[in-house]
Amino acid sequence: MMRRMRSQRFFPAALLIALLALAFGVGPASAAPGAYRIIIVQANCEPPAGFQAQLKSFPDVAAVDIFDACLGTPTLAELTPYDMAVTMDNSGYEDPEAIGNVLADYIDTGGLLFQYAYDTEDGLAPQGRLATGGYTPFIPGDNPNQDVTLGEFNAASPLMQGVTALATEDNTEAALAPGATLVAKWSDGRNLIAFKGRVASATAFVSDESEWSGDFGRLTVNWVRWVGRHNLTVSNPTAGGTVTSSPGGIDCGTICSVALPHQTPVTLSATPKRGFAFAGFSGACAGIACALTLDADKAVTANFSTFAPAKKVKLNRKKGTAILSVKVGGSGKLTLTGKKTKRQSKTAKAAGKVKLLIKAKGKAAKALAANGKAKVKVTVTYTPTGGFPASSVKPVTLRLAG
Repeated sequence: MMRRMRSQRFFPAALLIALLALAFGVGPASAAPGAYRIIIVQANCEPPAGFQAQLKSFPDVAAVDIFDACLGTPTLAELTPYDMAVTMDNSGYEDPEAIGNVLADYIDTGGLLFQYAYDTEDGLAPQGRLATGGYTPFIPGDNPNQDVTLGEFNAASPLMQGVTALATEDNTEAALAPGATLVAKWSDGRNLIAFKGRVASATAFVSDESEWSGDFGRLTVNWVRWVGRHNLTVSNPTAGGTVTSSPGGIDCGTICSVALPHQTPVTLSATPKRGFAFAGFSGACAGIACALTLDADKAVTANFSTFAPAKKVKLNRKKGTAILSVKVGGSGKLTLTGKKTKRQSKTAKAAGKVKLLIKAKGKAAKALAANGKAKVKVTVTYTPTGGFPASSVKPVTLRLAG
């Protein structure tokens, strides 16, 4: 064994109980959309304050809390409010079996895990379902602890975006697990970074009692940005209707942003209110239907166009016709139909008013000629360009001067 021995820490009983109760800031607060919460579960001689500071420096990280797993095991309820758990071990977990089981439960319920050494060393790695269930990308091995830097890596991987330098003198020699994807190697050719499912792993030790430097904080945040929650934002600029989502979360105009797990399929539905027509989605969706997969933050705009037929028509008593003025919020096609009236269509090139002629036909035309009056019912349909048709029904009494 080449790993350097670390001194053990002993605590008075009262302090031990207090630390277990406080769990170094673990709380029940939920993460807000777009602000990641991270918990470092560490079993080291001292908290990894330097690494914690790196994580906190990113604007999309809302909180980085630390749980001392030398003293106890976090519960699933304590882990659940966090988007990602980061684990590292050098002094030994208080209960290796329990920590492995709860981390597996956390992953199964949508959590992300990023492991650092010596979680990748045989003898110190978490046990339980995390070890037996095939969750981790590395098979724990020896710890040669060589001075190494970042070597060959996949620059196209989302894990490596902005990562230009990694160095450490404390590291392990772990084999790639079946089904895992290797992303980077150390300068001496040993495995450095890999991922599998919802677990990423690096064979570096980054606690404060270790000599390390480089972009380990960025590497870690890249994992939650890539595979963690993503934000779906809906804009409803005219407030001409509502937009809902399946699965739920969006009900816009009231709730127009939601954070959902990576790769969640989402369908948006738009319903115009009276006086509007749905003119289609734009942004991450285009057209009248919106089905997307949240593999990144996405924004969609729901476009509603004004559609307001005038309350009164303008009668032409000499001809026995009428003009219906329709206000529209954008380009599109207008159609006037009715069993007793002649069909008429017009194209609106832009927002404004469109005038439609109402002219009797058939029995209504005969009644108009005979009695000077005919009651008709017309349907006006407006289909915004790229949108969905909306209709309005209007009763009209045509009059012909004698």
